[in-house]
Amino acid sequence: MESAFNSILLISGPHGTYEGVPPLVMAGFIIVAGALIFLGIYLSRKRREWLQHSVLTNGEVVEVSKRYERSDKLGQSPIFFPVVSFIVNGRQFKIEADKGMSMLSQVGQTMQVRYNPENPYDSALGERSIPGLNPSVFLILGIVLLCTSALLMF
Repeated sequence: MESAFNSILLISGPHGTYEGVPPLVMAGFIIVAGALIFLGIYLSRKRREWLQHSVLTNGEVVEVSKRYERSDKLGQSPIFFPVVSFIVNGRQFKIEADKGMSMLSQVGQTMQVRYNPENPYDSALGERSIPGLNPSVFLILGIVLLCTSALLMF
């Protein structure tokens, strides 16, 4: 076994002392971490602005679509996605829930809708819901990558 390991080491080339991660790789990590943090801050600011400028209204559930997870081979745990209709300036708009619900929403039930008054297609179900990506994922990933880079430098 030891001879096989030595053969692999000989084939892989000369080995010296470990000198750490090359500075160019560390610079790349730091740049990517900075970009992720910047993107997280940008998305967070956009979400906050959207929340401040959006309008809350009531909508009515007009349809409920039922789906199943891929892992649910027997179809015993359906997930329900309500489709909610709401009216802005005399025009009707519809939105389907981004996240499924385990309990069935009834057609005719009232749900809150938050929408952008300049573009009502830009809407989300619920009082605190905001469409788009969640910035916390980018912020956390960027901070973890930056901390890891700092630890590897020393």
